[in-house]
Amino acid sequence: MTDQDHLNDLRAELDLLDERLLDTLRRRIECGVRIAEYKARHDLPMMQPGRVRLVKERAAQYAAANGLDADFLVNLYDAIIGEMCRVEDVVMSRAASDRR
Repeated sequence: MTDQDHLNDLRAELDLLDERLLDTLRRRIECGVRIAEYKARHDLPMMQPGRVRLVKERAAQYAAANGLDADFLVNLYDAIIGEMCRVEDVVMSRAASDRR
């Protein structure tokens, strides 16, 4: 096996991991849609600051336990949570319009 072959194998492994990561993000968003539908049906507020804090704390703890940078994971979750809020807002707005 050449060095290039080894590099190509490593890149193929990385590509598979990226595919799993993206699939997991898609499934997380789908779950968020179901949560937004539940919140809309039960007149719950979209923003749940305690839940956001818990998720970020869990990310920081995971980082500490696994030798990762806590700021990186918290920032990553800031982006994920921002997208989840956007999706929930769209879903909940649509549900409110449907009830009118």
